Amino acid sequence: MDIRELFIKHAQGTCTAEEKALLVAWLQENEDAAALPDPEELMAVITLPVLETAAAERMLENILETPVLPIRRNYRPLIIRWVAAAAVVLGLVATTLWWYRPHAQWVSVRTPYAQMRTITLPDGSAIHLNANSELKYDSNMQRSNAREVWLQGEAFFEIAPAAAQFTVHAGQGLEVAVLGTRFNITHNDSSIQVVLNSGRVSVKAANNSPMLLLPGEMAVYHGGAQSLQKQAADTLVLTGWKDHVLTFHQTSLQEIAGLIQRHFGVQVVFTAPELSRLQFTGTAPAGNLELLLSILERSLDIRVNKTNGQVVIRPAH
Repeated sequence: MDIRELFIKHAQGTCTAEEKALLVAWLQENEDAAALPDPEELMAVITLPVLETAAAERMLENILETPVLPIRRNYRPLIIRWVAAAAVVLGLVATTLWWYRPHAQWVSVRTPYAQMRTITLPDGSAIHLNANSELKYDSNMQRSNAREVWLQGEAFFEIAPAAAQFTVHAGQGLEVAVLGTRFNITHNDSSIQVVLNSGRVSVKAANNSPMLLLPGEMAVYHGGAQSLQKQAADTLVLTGWKDHVLTFHQTSLQEIAGLIQRHFGVQVVFTAPELSRLQFTGTAPAGNLELLLSILERSLDIRVNKTNGQVVIRPAH
């Protein structure tokens, strides 16, 4: 068998141990580049392995990052010829991976003030997006691939179980990892809150160890201090908005004012500081600011006026 046939058999992966030894011995003793098969011949007989995209990309990165060792001068024609063949193979692999890889098609969903929306993802997960919030995801998301979404604002998640982990990126510093569960995330300028209704989630933040949450627990991340804390959660109060009901339990008017500003885009002004500390317990329909203000006015000893896109709260007397 001539050396050209040995090279082709080696490219096909059918060389015996003895034939591989002959091939190595020939390379050590010869520098006749004309004896080597053309790259086109190799490409005609090589069957490229089918790899997962991530594995193929890692392999390609390792090849490209491998330092080039000094070579003996008399092998330069052989090396140049085989580098050309390798370039053809790698070019074909890269082109094939790019062509068959599902290209990301980013979808961004944003809700205006006072409106909510439910989004069903390609994997079957349902996300209830609260008012003045934004969700970004890849429309090519599949059950067998990495499932990731990016959230600004507030959303309630009902994640479909799948082999791949589901990850929510909230703000700049928090990741919530889950396989299948129901949970709520609220992200504002200073903090991020994760409330777990069912299942399990792992919450990871910068400079903090991952925190496992169980149903009825919540994690609060303060971006300024980069601190992550766990505490008990009233899921009815914190996640009832997804059922179009706002539930309050000894909630200060200051907190309610923040909710009004986030969800309705209306600034709340108190004519006396002590008014902000008043507490309210009760329910109100979500998405109806006028009715919420009317309920607050009747339940507390206050007067509420809404003018020029601003809510002014003053004492009743």
